Amino acid sequence: MIYLLNPDSTTFPNPDKAEADGLLAIGGDLSPKRLIAAYRRGIFPWFNDDDPILWWSLDPRMVMPVGDFRCSKSLLRTLKSQRYEVRVDTCFEEVIARCADTERPDQPGTWIVPDMITAYTRLHDMGYAHSFETFLNGQLVGGLYGVSVGRFFSGESMFHTHTDASKVAFAKLVEYCALHGFDFIDAQQPTQHLFSLGASPIPRKQFLGMLGKAVDPALDGSTFLPRWKANSAVLLLGGNQGDRTALMLQAQEAIQQRIGTVALRSGYYETEPWGDFGEEEPQRFLNMAVVVDTDLTADEVLAQALDIERQLGRRRPAGSTQYHSRPIDIDIIFYDSLVVDTPRLQLPHPRAHLRRFVMQPLADIIPAYVHPTLRRTVAQLLADCPDSGAVTKYPSPQ
Repeated sequence: MIYLLNPDSTTFPNPDKAEADGLLAIGGDLSPKRLIAAYRRGIFPWFNDDDPILWWSLDPRMVMPVGDFRCSKSLLRTLKSQRYEVRVDTCFEEVIARCADTERPDQPGTWIVPDMITAYTRLHDMGYAHSFETFLNGQLVGGLYGVSVGRFFSGESMFHTHTDASKVAFAKLVEYCALHGFDFIDAQQPTQHLFSLGASPIPRKQFLGMLGKAVDPALDGSTFLPRWKANSAVLLLGGNQGDRTALMLQAQEAIQQRIGTVALRSGYYETEPWGDFGEEEPQRFLNMAVVVDTDLTADEVLAQALDIERQLGRRRPAGSTQYHSRPIDIDIIFYDSLVVDTPRLQLPHPRAHLRRFVMQPLADIIPAYVHPTLRRTVAQLLADCPDSGAVTKYPSPQ
């Protein structure tokens, strides 16, 4: 049965009532309120220029859990070459227009009709639709766009004019999702291209169960608004001197002011002190992790972190290699998927995967993030962490 939508209501019928081909409803409009309501129910519009608005809920549904991204050796070489630059949310209208103009062998025309472009551009202006854009020598050569409601991303379309350009944009999307605790990417319709990247078809019922968790505010399924930044730093905060929770809060406030928006915060964890403390009887260390969306480079993030440490009373003994007590410590664990090895900055942090007190808070917020050199997720690294030290949950300040 195909339902006729009430123009005065944004309520949709149960997605399970869709026809065998996935068609659920007809009519309504492409207002932001209706589109957001649709994506929260796993429903999306798809129609040609001479059709009425058609609403779909496919069974099966093409879905990629963020940790299942399949990065081929050739794509990994392309990413490591840094031939392309990927930007986020800088030219949404151009990306959607290029997707609409792209000829596809399996369809005679485009479903990205002018009304759709207007509607999704409006969603972008509100912070719900986003674009990942691949540039070569300053020219846009590939990209994708889609909608994010809660903690999932629904991909709509992609294009490329150079080899691997759309795949590079997709890899950046996966990285962003992993660094922001997203559960999965909704690819909607099965294609061989998406299958090659790690997506697979699942039953609608299973998809709707995943979706319910991803958009539930009680499960931290809030939407990241407004426009997204291309760079994210993962920082570990720790300390064992003074009022530990107060210092943690001060450090987070300073990070928000000087480095960027704190997008995710882990819980607090306490661990026994380790290192050479002499006759000192130190407090237990308190640790937590944050993901910060930033416009700063990795070196600039490091400079700001060191200055915040100093302002909060951290003193690094000259020439010492021992681990001493400190009021606050801020370490950069990851910066996007950047790999750096210099005397001043090493990324990813070379010992993070060996320390349970590091991996536990990271697993709270970015379990599906893939370590750039070890090529394993944070959740996998925590499970295999050789550190036997006790790490216990500590009450977070209200």
